Amino acid sequence: MRIVSQGGRVLNSTIKKIVTAVVAVAVLTTTFATTSFAQESGGGVVAVLDVARVFKDNQQFKSAMEAIKSEADTLKQQIQSEQEVIKNAALQVSQYEAGTQERNNMEAKVEQDQAALRTKARQAEANLLNREAKIYFDTYKKVQSVVAELATANDISLVLRFDGESIDPTNRGDVIKGVNRPVIYHSRIDLTNLVIKAMGPGTAAAPTGTSPR
Repeated sequence: MRIVSQGGRVLNSTIKKIVTAVVAVAVLTTTFATTSFAQESGGGVVAVLDVARVFKDNQQFKSAMEAIKSEADTLKQQIQSEQEVIKNAALQVSQYEAGTQERNNMEAKVEQDQAALRTKARQAEANLLNREAKIYFDTYKKVQSVVAELATANDISLVLRFDGESIDPTNRGDVIKGVNRPVIYHSRIDLTNLVIKAMGPGTAAAPTGTSPR
């Protein structure tokens, strides 16, 4: 029963996993209309966006995810409690002689209760995962809308996803992840802070500006 055996892993569809699937490249038509970027105006300016940080700094997203996690923890406790009841009932079966009607009836009930609990756990887990996915989707759609408005207003033609986190050279997984980053270098337009700010009142405090970090 996944929700019992895995516990908190109900919610471990991480930002890296989902954002990578939905945000490979956000295609937008426009360019920054400022003299500092005039050299790019011929073919359109390319900007970058740290999507993971936008999600991380969005308070509305964080609150929604915390609510889902809290519900998952409560559900886990309920399932474990019901499982314990079934376990105790199964232990009582041995008190009856094999082949008797009483034992047969108790064994049948234990099996029915176990099956019902497994179904309940699977349905509850699927519901939580679907709701979690919708939170990610709704937040991403808002990010997409904000980026499109900024790009259109400032004449940006393409926005690429990048990862602004530093690489831990002692962590093999982190190094591999860093080596595979789609953006190796950028020197001018990082939209991350502007997007975080433009996401509205449901965001965590963040510095402003468009300069690279």
